[in-house]
Amino acid sequence: MKRVKLQRERLGMDLKPYVPDPREISEEIPVPMTPEQREYYKKREIELIKRRAKTVNEKPCYHGTLQMIDVEIIQDNYGSWNLFDLPDEMEQYDLMRSIESVGLINPIYCTVDNAGNYSVIIGRVRVIAYCNLYEKYGKDIKYKYIPSYVIPFDEIDELYLRSLIIESNICFRKISKFNMIRALIENYQIMKEMKQFRREKNVGMEIAKMFHISEATTFNFLKIQELCNKGLALLYDEKISLQVATYLTKVPMEMQEKIIDSYGVEGMKAIHKMKLLTNKQDITMEDLEKLLKKVENIEPYTTTITIKICQYILDAFLKHLLSFKEKEATRQAELVGGKFSNVFKIRFKQDHMEEYLNAGRIDKATLDKLVTVNNEN
Repeated sequence: MKRVKLQRERLGMDLKPYVPDPREISEEIPVPMTPEQREYYKKREIELIKRRAKTVNEKPCYHGTLQMIDVEIIQDNYGSWNLFDLPDEMEQYDLMRSIESVGLINPIYCTVDNAGNYSVIIGRVRVIAYCNLYEKYGKDIKYKYIPSYVIPFDEIDELYLRSLIIESNICFRKISKFNMIRALIENYQIMKEMKQFRREKNVGMEIAKMFHISEATTFNFLKIQELCNKGLALLYDEKISLQVATYLTKVPMEMQEKIIDSYGVEGMKAIHKMKLLTNKQDITMEDLEKLLKKVENIEPYTTTITIKICQYILDAFLKHLLSFKEKEATRQAELVGGKFSNVFKIRFKQDHMEEYLNAGRIDKATLDKLVTVNNEN
C-alpha cells in the first residue's frame, strides 16, 4: 500500500512536542512572508473556522458518495493520527478470509483533495487486506477496487477527521493506555480552540463521551498536559512509563526538566526515587539539587513478592504468615507508628479463599486474622 504523505500544512497541526537533538547544530533563519502570503493564510484561517463550525453543528453525512476506488492510489496520510493498534497477523488473515468468502461488508471512508489524491480515514486494515489479496491472486480485478464513501477534503476540518477515526475504532479495536492518553491530549488541544468548548469541564465531558470512558478517568489522563516538552517527547516515544510521567507532573516544568537531565531515562525507572523527588510541589531548584544527591543511594523501602502456593500446603503457609506478622512485622510496625501497611501487606483472591474455606482446606481463624490485618490498613 502506498504511503505518500501530503504536505504538513494540508494536514493541520503536528501536536507531538519537538525536542531538538543537542548534537545537531542548527540556526533558524526567519523568512518574511509577502503580503500575498499573509492574506492567503488569513483567509485560510477564517475558512477553517467556518468549516469547523459547519461540521460540528450540521454533522454532515456522506453515505451518498459511495465510489469504487483503486486500492493502488489510496494513500495513508492520516496514519499518525490513528493511534489504534493494528491487528496481529492471524487477525489480518481472518479478515482476508472473510473478504474472500463473503466480500467486504462495510465500505471504507476516504478523503479526496482538489488534486484527486485519495486518503483513507476509516478502513486502513481493510485497504491493506485488499492490497494483499490483489497481490496474492496475481492482480485480480476483483480486489483492485474497494467500495468507499468519499469526503471532499475542503469540506471538513482536522477535529472532524480525528473524531471519525476514533468513533470508528473505539468499540472494535485495541488501544494501549499510552495511545489513549496521546489521543485524548491531541483532541483536547484541538477542541479547546473551538468556541463551544472553551471551558475545561465541557471539553472533558465531550472527550469522555468520545472515548467511552468516565469523566474522572479523562481528567486524570489530561494531567499529562502538565508534563514538560522533554517528558512528553519521552512518553510519546514510549521511553518512560505513564507512572513516571504522572509523578513528574507533580512538580513545575523546570523541575521536571532538571530531573530528566539529571537522572535520564534509566534513572527515572526507579519509582521509589521519583516519589521522593516529586513529593513537594513547591520545591526550589536548590532543594531539588540537594535531594537529587540524597536519593542516589536510597533503596526501595517496600517491595512486592509473588508466591504461588499449592492448595495442599496453603493452610500451613497462612499460619507461617500469621506467625511472621505477630512477631517480626509487629516489631517493625511499632518503629513506624504502628502502621502495618508500611511494613506488611498481603493480598489474595477472595473467591479462591471462599472455596478453600467451604472445602475445609484452610483454617478460618487464621484467615480472619490475616483479613483483619488488611482491614486495619
